[in-house]
Formats: sequence, C-alpha cells, structure tokens
Amino acid sequence: MQKLGLDFEFLDAFEARDLSVEECQKAANTWPSPTLREDVACFTSHRMAWKVIIERNERTLILEDDAVLSENFTDAIRSIKGSGDNWDRVYDLEFAPRPHILARSPVWTDGIHRATRVFQNRVGTAAYIIGPRAAAKMLEDTKNYALIDAYFWHRAWLKAYQIEPAPVVQMQFLDGSADRSAFVRKSIDRAFTPQSRLRKNLLRLWLEGIKARNLVRGWLGGEKRPLQIDRASFVSDAELAATASA
Repeated sequence: MQKLGLDFEFLDAFEARDLSVEECQKAANTWPSPTLREDVACFTSHRMAWKVIIERNERTLILEDDAVLSENFTDAIRSIKGSGDNWDRVYDLEFAPRPHILARSPVWTDGIHRATRVFQNRVGTAAYIIGPRAAAKMLEDTKNYALIDAYFWHRAWLKAYQIEPAPVVQMQFLDGSADRSAFVRKSIDRAFTPQSRLRKNLLRLWLEGIKARNLVRGWLGGEKRPLQIDRASFVSDAELAATASA
C-alpha cells in the first residue's frame, strides 16, 4: 500500500484463542458445516471492520492480511471510485482459483479492468469494497454466526461485482497452484458441529435453496468460468520473501 501511494490503516483482528468452547458451540449451532475457532474469529473480525465503515460513513476497501496486490491495483481502485456508489453494490477484487458464475457481459470497463455481476461465489473475502449502508445491512444480517465467505456473497439484496483481471490474490495462490489442500481449513482446536441434527438439516436445506436461486440466475444470464488474472502484474514469492526479510 505504501509503494502504491495509498492510505491504509491496520485493524486488529479478533483472536481465535479468546473464544470459549461455549461461544464456539453457540456459533456452530447456526451453521450446518463444521465450524472452527478461526472461522468464528474471521467472521467477528469482518463485523468489526463493518462497524468502522459505518462510523466513518465512507466506502472502504477491506483487505485480509495475506492479500497480495498487483502493480495495477490503483487503476482498479480509481475505476471503481469513478463508477458511482449504489448502496447495495459490493466489489470483489480477489482472484479465487475456483470457477464463478458471472454475467456474460461486464457492467462497465475502463479499457483495462472490467466489473462483471457475480451470481455464484462461495470463496473469498480477502479483498472487497463495501459502502456504509451495505455494511450496516450486512451487520444486521450477521447477528448469528455464518461462514463468512459462503454467506457474504449470497445475500438476496446484494449486487456483487467481480473486478477482472483480479488485482488481488491471496499469498497461497500467488504461484498459480490450487490443489485441494489449499482449501483445507486448519485449526488450533477441534471442529464444532450443530448439536441438533434437525436444525443442521434445516440449515443445509436453506443454504441449498440459496444456491439453487443463484444457479437459476446464472443459467438465465450468466456463464460458469474461472476468473481472469494477470500474474505478471504481481511480484513473485521470492520477491515477497526478500521484502519480508529486509
């Protein structure tokens, strides 16, 4: 961010170790898949960030700590800033190595970057731009725990737009690899699951309904494809390591 001449501020994340077993179990009871301490901490950290955005009342970029920025990142930010600010519009700047369902045509392009409506995306909150009204609505929607990546992008009111070529990538995907192990969530503790089998099944049914809604939208006006990224615009792993050790 300093190299690109952009202002930024660190927000201390919520510490997973501060969660009690009871708090983890309470969170797990509101989500059908196994829940880790780190999942709850990440969820809480994003909610903390939304509160800051609401207080400042300005559209803001949120970056997780393992996000790597391309050399063209500022161009993408400038284009988003000039595109207007519909309250329910959120921009995803992150490359995720799994196919998304996107509209066939972008809503806008600046000749380099383009913004395309996303109908299906279940991975990635490492880099997104959100305004205060959308942050307030998201805060209202997340009074109960949910796996943030899967839940965030699938609000019925949300209009999500993917920026391509994606100007941000998580460090683990910088070299282009995306094996199955990269998506395995590791924990300092055991995974917590819902105590009620009936509740778990009802939550799963609810999530499948959301997925079906998005798939129908995608079939009507979209296509399933991988995201585009210009890897030459990112520094290499070796350069990052040299910078970190300097």
